[in-house]
Amino acid sequence: MFQGACLSAVIAFLFYKSFLGLFVAAGVIPFWLKLRADENAKKHRADMLMEFKEYMMLIVASLQTGYSLEKALRQSESELKRLYPAESVLLPFVHVMNQRIGMNMQLEKAFFEFAKEVDLEEAISLAEIISFAKRSGGNYGKNIRDTAFKIEENLSVKQEIETITTEKRLELKVMCVMPLAILAYITITSSSFIAPLYGNALGILIMTACLIAYGLLIMLGRRIIEINI
Repeated sequence: MFQGACLSAVIAFLFYKSFLGLFVAAGVIPFWLKLRADENAKKHRADMLMEFKEYMMLIVASLQTGYSLEKALRQSESELKRLYPAESVLLPFVHVMNQRIGMNMQLEKAFFEFAKEVDLEEAISLAEIISFAKRSGGNYGKNIRDTAFKIEENLSVKQEIETITTEKRLELKVMCVMPLAILAYITITSSSFIAPLYGNALGILIMTACLIAYGLLIMLGRRIIEINI
């Protein structure tokens, strides 16, 4: 909110040079909050997927030592705490799942609830595999290990795409800032050049249209470089 408010103040000065312009520029705050929320959600999902992969490998390791699946889930929670001692996005959900199992909820049902709460397709697929293996006596370790390897491949592809598009992302950030920087430069060095755009209805209309187009082009640029797999 503070960042959005500062951005609104800058836009009000550059586009309107008026305190009344703050009322128009305040519309930037929801736009800014959405951008930040999308970035945070993307980062949260990436962290969740990475920790889920680690969690599955911990389960596989516990199963290979001869633990039952129930004990493997509890042991993996402890190991996950050691891997992420400060802050973990997955650990609270794992803890709740183990508590449910401790209260005699069926393991496959508890894991399915866990999968829905973390909202990962990979977790839901694994829950279905565990449910099927529970009924048919399948190999838990192999199924979980195979799922973990698939997630690892997916993460490797995403990381490669991030590396390839890093330069373009930097270019987009520069392009997003440049219009404001140019307008600020002209305002400071040649204010008389753009003076007709301020203090009259036509100028306000033109600057508002430019501001809206500016926001739409930022969203278009972000969509162009965003690659989902």
